[in-house]
Amino acid sequence: MSLLDRLFGSKRSSPQGGMTRTLGKQVRDLEAQAEGAPPGTRGTLLNRAGDVCMRAGDHEKALEYFRESIDLLLEDEQPEPARGVAKKIIRVHPKTVRTHCTLAWLNLATGQTAGALASLRDYVDAAQQQDATDRAGPHILEMARVTTDRAFLQEVGAALKTLGFHREAETVGEWIEAGGSPESQGKPGRLRRYCFRAAVASTVPPRMG
Repeated sequence: MSLLDRLFGSKRSSPQGGMTRTLGKQVRDLEAQAEGAPPGTRGTLLNRAGDVCMRAGDHEKALEYFRESIDLLLEDEQPEPARGVAKKIIRVHPKTVRTHCTLAWLNLATGQTAGALASLRDYVDAAQQQDATDRAGPHILEMARVTTDRAFLQEVGAALKTLGFHREAETVGEWIEAGGSPESQGKPGRLRRYCFRAAVASTVPPRMG
């Protein structure tokens, strides 16, 4: 099933909370526009639908639209708007582990070192609180594998120790001394492409069972 089939092929739940008839019509109109819109505008329209739901107090519905917006923005290769929507999700649902992971990758992809450090710390905190450390550890190690930024690598080493990945933390320490892992994406363009692909992959829910 394609991404668009997944987003638009099934009927969404009806808006809840304080959604008035007028606001509900705005949401439906934005959704219909997004379904027929060309690439580059679809994610923006669903982001606006999420904003309408937020104003109506329907946070769960807003999160649904924001998550779909990120999927489409990433598919349309718009990392900066996707970062903005990810931050909205985190403001509404601070402990959403996957979104913290996505935001960390997007910050790396767009060269936002300070943002990457902050989102990494938030990712670790959310993973601990949501009992998702086993999944978070490999993602964080992969972030260290591709970057040569010393401050970020040091933060990754501390994060891995916090999550109980002591052997991996030692490996990152070796990469710090060597100026990066053997697989680091030294050129900015290569790093951006790699991190962007990782951000896209991070939005896919893990298989269960």
